[in-house]
Amino acid sequence: MGLAKEYLENPAKKIFEWKTVSARVKSRDIAIFNQRLRLFGYDTLNELVGDFIVGKFPQVTEDRQIDTLIRNNQGNNINTLLEGMHNRDFYEKANLEDILRYYTTVKKLHPRTSRCLVSYFKRFRDTFFGDKVEELRGYSPSKKMWILEAFRKFGEYYHYKTGNDQCSDLVAKIIRRYGLNIGNSNHGRLYIVDNSFIDEKLRVLLEIQGHIGLTIKLGLFTGLREEEIIYIHNKEICNNLGGCKCEKLHVISKPNGMTIVMINWFRGHKKCYFTIMPSKIWQQFRSTPNFNNIDIQIAHKMTMKVSNLMYMYLRKLYYNIMCRVMKQHEADILAGRAKTVAAQHYILYELDKLTEDYMRAWETFKVNIFQ
Repeated sequence: MGLAKEYLENPAKKIFEWKTVSARVKSRDIAIFNQRLRLFGYDTLNELVGDFIVGKFPQVTEDRQIDTLIRNNQGNNINTLLEGMHNRDFYEKANLEDILRYYTTVKKLHPRTSRCLVSYFKRFRDTFFGDKVEELRGYSPSKKMWILEAFRKFGEYYHYKTGNDQCSDLVAKIIRRYGLNIGNSNHGRLYIVDNSFIDEKLRVLLEIQGHIGLTIKLGLFTGLREEEIIYIHNKEICNNLGGCKCEKLHVISKPNGMTIVMINWFRGHKKCYFTIMPSKIWQQFRSTPNFNNIDIQIAHKMTMKVSNLMYMYLRKLYYNIMCRVMKQHEADILAGRAKTVAAQHYILYELDKLTEDYMRAWETFKVNIFQ
């Protein structure tokens, strides 16, 4: 009996046709075969074949993934990195100045951060891509974080220059294989911040006068990151407050003596929607002719001297103060940790409430923010 005409005219239907695939097994091995099927969680060969087709079996281990990556990289200068016999040109001959330019101009990283990343890459590249990678586990968590970030960023640079993302894959797999990221994060630790601790730090920090005092107050009263403070000093202001979506700053002065600065500056996972500060501080800051990273460094030395706090920790102090009055999601919005939808809601409807809560938070610690 011949095939139906419809079937012959439509070959695409053949893809749904079932085929029998068999394997020859010796009679004495049947028991072993069934035992191994059950060992892997299968009752029949059909079940195993089904999972094999969709990729559920066998599970690909980290070592097997790396071995596959090594084989795929043969011929493009990333070959056999984990076998100790490799062409090291792809990282040894990397143009460090070009990497630095990529970080600062393409990735828009802070110049100091860019220099640190290049420095860590240059210092540890032979160790990371060599046969002594385990030695990196002996460094402190903070240093390991810098080292790993340097190589992650190098993977991004390599992809940018060559269109090949296998270097990034290899970096990630080396980090996982040797457990280099274990124990690096302190996010799981609990810290007690008592009111008396905050009172003590505020008292000594707010006594500082002059330009350094203004820089410290900016860190305390805005909660902005260092690069964000520099950004809002140099950024042009747009006077259109009617829903303008340009990239300039939009400044709203409130009758209660507060100023809201709409920033909307996003860099990777770091977000800065807007900030609130006393209008007097904002006016003094914008009237300063020059403000750059040197001002932050000088203020950092002063905060370390009088309070044993790094300048960057003023942001954490600010967050703790805001949380005394605001709800957590409100403080998260000011800290740039909230989702954009939540930030937009407060920009549209709750700015007056937010400024009132801001002032009450500082009143909790008897700080006159209008002095």
